[in-house]
Amino acid sequence: MNLTGNEQPADVIGEILNIVHNSVILVDPAERIFFANTMTAKMFRASPEQLNRLDFSELFMPEDRQFMLPNILRLTRRKQEFETEIMLRCLDGGSFLGILFCSIFRWEDDECIAVTIHDSSRMKTIERTLRRSERVAFLGNMLDEISHQIRNPIQVIGGLARRMKGKAGAHERYMETIIHESIRLEKLLDTLNAFIKLPRPKTSMLPLTELLRIVKPRLEKIAAQYEINLQYHCDETILDKSILADLALIAEAMEAAVINACESYSKKDPANLVEFRLFDLGQPDWPCAIRITDHGCGIKAENLPQITTHFFTNKTGHLGMGLTFAQRIVEEQDGRLEIISVEGQGTCVTFFLKKERRRPLRTERLE
Repeated sequence: MNLTGNEQPADVIGEILNIVHNSVILVDPAERIFFANTMTAKMFRASPEQLNRLDFSELFMPEDRQFMLPNILRLTRRKQEFETEIMLRCLDGGSFLGILFCSIFRWEDDECIAVTIHDSSRMKTIERTLRRSERVAFLGNMLDEISHQIRNPIQVIGGLARRMKGKAGAHERYMETIIHESIRLEKLLDTLNAFIKLPRPKTSMLPLTELLRIVKPRLEKIAAQYEINLQYHCDETILDKSILADLALIAEAMEAAVINACESYSKKDPANLVEFRLFDLGQPDWPCAIRITDHGCGIKAENLPQITTHFFTNKTGHLGMGLTFAQRIVEEQDGRLEIISVEGQGTCVTFFLKKERRRPLRTERLE
């Protein structure tokens, strides 16, 4: 067998196989590799020189060389082709899950085997992600049904307690407690439903000027409700930039942060201040950040790691889900949320926003 590939057609075939995006390996009758394309070298983390004349068995895990490999070769020769999925060994010691498709071909009167390999590890990761999404959807539907079953009795209890209020005599305060707890449970169910059913973000190019135009009046309305002074500080040099975000959801996240800031003050006072700051981070991947700062009660150091945990709060009568919502929204848009707080001094919540990363191929006509 001529393994040097001196003939012109062989050179052409080699060039063609090198541009194929799956691994292609040619194995001689002695079960040695006499051709491996460029993708094979990348897939097995090796150089072409390492693969040339290498025993085909070296690409298999040690535990599969005694039975699995001979069976694959035997079935391929018997059926002329064979397909299977197996864990394969990289030459640097790593491994990956691959789909092998083996077929027989003739090369200068010898029977050889052509093997194509597809790395299915990424596909398995996608499948796991989809399964997790399906579980979340299932839990969401289950919670919806549970909340429906719980909400009806709560509404009946609350309604009866309101009708009895004023007629309970010495037990009047018990009626007030029942009403209060009924309202609290309904609010809890509403919050849980909102969190589970939070839509997946639909990100698009969002100019910062548009973000501010939509967000400012909504945040000012919240501050007015709490009688808080809201101040804006914007770096004018970056207002022409754009971020990649879902406008409706990112606005909801900022509302949650501003509500949290307003509630950090123990009493309503126009002197209380919440600051909204838009500034340049000076980092290529993060064109800007938005920081919401209060000077309220702050958070104890030992509680800070739990601040975005579901239902964690140190405020009486609160559910503790605001910053949990904000963090989930930001992270699902490939952003980052940072919270810095000192007890008695206040809290800074910073949104690190992702830049518009679409290539010019998608966004502009090229010359």
